Amino acid sequence: MTSRRLAVMGLVAMLAAGCSAAFAPTAPAPTSGIAEPHTAEPSPGSTVANPPSSGAAEPRTAEPSPGITPADPPSTDLGASAWSVKAVGGGVWIQVDPPVDQLVKVGTETGEPTVMIDGGRGIGTDGVEVWVALGPDGLAKIDAATGETLLTVPADASYAALGSGSVWATHGDGIGRWDTATGELLATIPVDVTEVTELLFAHDSVWITAKEDAVVLRIDPSSNEVVATIETGLGAHGLAAEENALWVTNYRANSVSRIDPATDEVVATIAGVGSGVGIAAAEGAIWASVQGVGIARIDTATDEAQLIVELPGQWNYGLAYDSGTLWVTSVERGLVYRIELDQLDS
Repeated sequence: MTSRRLAVMGLVAMLAAGCSAAFAPTAPAPTSGIAEPHTAEPSPGSTVANPPSSGAAEPRTAEPSPGITPADPPSTDLGASAWSVKAVGGGVWIQVDPPVDQLVKVGTETGEPTVMIDGGRGIGTDGVEVWVALGPDGLAKIDAATGETLLTVPADASYAALGSGSVWATHGDGIGRWDTATGELLATIPVDVTEVTELLFAHDSVWITAKEDAVVLRIDPSSNEVVATIETGLGAHGLAAEENALWVTNYRANSVSRIDPATDEVVATIAGVGSGVGIAAAEGAIWASVQGVGIARIDTATDEAQLIVELPGQWNYGLAYDSGTLWVTSVERGLVYRIELDQLDS
């Protein structure tokens, strides 16, 4: 696997102020087209009063708040549209569009690119091992520090997740399961959805979003079967997990669904947030992006959301958390912002 140098054109970007107090996003259009895995169209930011759900409570609407933005949040210029981001191995890994067309690791200490992987679509990680989805070029197990390829397997993988001693990834018309030590294909699980849009291993299961079908699927690793299909909302996409819940952004509905993994039911729907796709669990709260507006914080005790960080006029697509810092990608500006949570007012 080859790497090439990625120019870093600047480390600090000034954010515009003046976000609408009504907390209703004006969705910007992406500056360039992108092949899957990121085909999400700009959302009109409308709120669906009652998105489809399974046993969902009445949706809660995000309360207006003044929004708090650091005066000069540091950023790294990635040279092209920046999409998904995950944190592991002393860095955040960002999928960057052509002409860069790389998975780029930005060091969490330096804010500078340290590893670039050509053709990378995204990563799957358990916090230790890292596997890179390379589209039609397969899956690669890499050294998280150096980017060195340790093992490759044939696949057509856009998304990946790790758990139960396996790497799980999109493969053909279903989900493939490979042994992380040997690369042996252990199973292929058919999934009856139009398109897979994210994978996450949590609560001893593989969770899959399907934006066109507005559902989340659950795979039991003990049987390699889909054991639950859960209706959430239009554009089901981003996934985050905490101890007692799985959270899903429904970007077309501009909502977030909370799923109880004990019952596979939607127990809360938070309206007015989620149109940006990105979601992360951090410091006892859930953080969700609102396209064209910024980042909202959801209180897990009350399921209420407030706008905390203003990022007006841009698609803040990806969210990741690492050691007190929230990393946020900007599609149009080709940036990843670094926001220190201890600098935000509660």
